[in-house]
Amino acid sequence: MAGRFSLTASPRAVAAHFDLAGIDDFPPRPRILPTQPILIVLAGSEGRVDTYRAGRFAQLVRWGLIPGWFRGEEQLPAMFNAKAETAAENAAFRGAMRHRRCLVPASAFFRRMDGRDRDGPATTRRLAIAGEPIFAIAGLMEGYMAPDGSEIDTAAILTAPTSPEDRGLPERLPVVIAREDFGRWLDCRNFGPGDVGDLLVAPRTEALEIGAAD
Repeated sequence: MAGRFSLTASPRAVAAHFDLAGIDDFPPRPRILPTQPILIVLAGSEGRVDTYRAGRFAQLVRWGLIPGWFRGEEQLPAMFNAKAETAAENAAFRGAMRHRRCLVPASAFFRRMDGRDRDGPATTRRLAIAGEPIFAIAGLMEGYMAPDGSEIDTAAILTAPTSPEDRGLPERLPVVIAREDFGRWLDCRNFGPGDVGDLLVAPRTEALEIGAAD
C-alpha cells in the first residue's frame, strides 16, 4: 500500500515534464496523505470522450477514489490504492481504468522497508526514481455525486507487485509511467486496458534512489 508521497518540484517543472500549456501555482508539498487534494494530469478531448477540452491539463482531486455508483451517506470508501493486476475487472475501478486514466506527479513516495523476508525492524524510507526530480505515478480518476448534490473528483494510485528478485523492497510499490509512455497511458479513446497492461509494473531496485525519510 502507498500511503504517503511528496511533490516538491516547481509548477514550472511539472508543466514542462507533462507538456502542459499552463498550471496553477502551488507550494511544495513534502507530505501528501490520503483524503488530501492531489494534483493529477488528464488527457483532453483527444484522449477522453467525457471532456470537450483539448490538450493535457492538471487539476486537483481527492486522494481516495469513490466509485460513481456508491450511494452511501456515512463513511466514504478509502480506496486510495488500486491493484494494477485486477483494476480492469474490479467494479470500483474498471470504469476509470477504461475511460479516466491519469498521471499523478510526484517527487518521491514513502514505504516501510522491512523487505520480503521480514527478518528485521521496519523502517520508513523515501523512494524516488534515480536521476528524476519529478516522475509520474499511474492513477485512476472518478467523479462522484454526493447525496447533497455536490460533485467530487477523486483518484486512486495504482500499485503492482515488486519482483521476487528485489527482496529488499516491499511486496508492492506504485506503478511509475515512463515519460515516453504518457501518451499511451492517458489516451483512453484509442488504448483500452489491454493495450496498457505492459506498463503496470513496479519499479526495480536499480531504478530507485532509497534514502531516509524526513
